[in-house]
Amino acid sequence: MGKQSETIILIPSLEPDERLLTYVQQLQEYGLMDIVIVDDGSGEKYQPIFEELQENGCVLLRHTENRGKGEALKTGFQYIEQHYPEVSSVVTADSDGQHAAEDVYRLAEEARLHPDALVLGVRNFSEGGIPPKSLLGNRITSIFFAMLYGKRLSDTQTGLRAFGSRLLGFMQGVRGSRFEYELQMLISCIQSSIPIHTLPIQVIYENGNAGTHFKAIRDSARVMNVLFSNFLRFISSSVASAVVDLGIAWFLIDFLRPFLGQQDYLRILLATVIARIVSIMVNYLLNKNFVFKKENSPGTLWRYLALCALVILLSSTGVYLIHTYLFLDEKIAKFVCDALLFLLSFQMQRRWVFAARRQR
Repeated sequence: MGKQSETIILIPSLEPDERLLTYVQQLQEYGLMDIVIVDDGSGEKYQPIFEELQENGCVLLRHTENRGKGEALKTGFQYIEQHYPEVSSVVTADSDGQHAAEDVYRLAEEARLHPDALVLGVRNFSEGGIPPKSLLGNRITSIFFAMLYGKRLSDTQTGLRAFGSRLLGFMQGVRGSRFEYELQMLISCIQSSIPIHTLPIQVIYENGNAGTHFKAIRDSARVMNVLFSNFLRFISSSVASAVVDLGIAWFLIDFLRPFLGQQDYLRILLATVIARIVSIMVNYLLNKNFVFKKENSPGTLWRYLALCALVILLSSTGVYLIHTYLFLDEKIAKFVCDALLFLLSFQMQRRWVFAARRQR
């Protein structure tokens, strides 16, 4: 194989064994000679392995204490950005033997074709020999990821990834310090309109994945928090807006009574309209600054108001059609319609109203 001098391989490592030495040798046989290893606080016991890696031509970066996979990757990204000005692509790989050297080479080649995209090496989880914990975790995460972010990825937890040098700064800005960082990377790419491509790779689990440093409870909680945080903030924003709407309407119904006398319909109408206008603005500001965090995105207000009008139209039409043709009670029909439209509204706000407009 010819030397891939413009491709940097980044491997975060915690308490490695002899397999890492073999793995690096295999990568070098494929011409992948520029390899950066990050020792994420492994301790003195493991220094002979890291020293041998240095002797074999690897760049070694060290954390004095364990800071997590996300921080190890960011340390590597920063070093690569500063010391490899001619780099064309960066490939991240795990140190526990899960990624074949052949697949790392293939992913590096694929990244050359998509310099502005994130390329994932995805495993086929329909094959046998996969630990049940890994299989279940990946499938659950993939299902919810597709529902919430509109992108179907069969392997959201793969550590084999590649991207062009222009994304190095972006990847350093992604939130997260441990295993949740890799999921946040996917979410941040989608929110910033960065394409995500996939490449099938081999499924390798040695000794039932016994070498993993993934802590089932702690790290799963971090991953779930990243996965659902946007949607939970969206729910909180909607609840807060509903409270504002109801509170102002109740207040105005009584406040306007002395001014409008017996004109009850006009009083209720004014209270409802004023309360709805205020609650819509509150919801818009919360979604813009708290949920989707797009403080400086022009045009979002008009897109948001257009979506509100569409949702109102769809809700009233849907309730009418369900009641008329399916003979369902109007109140139940309203509940069903609004629940579905709530999910639609989340997706439309994420993809259209507050979607990132990339400047190339």
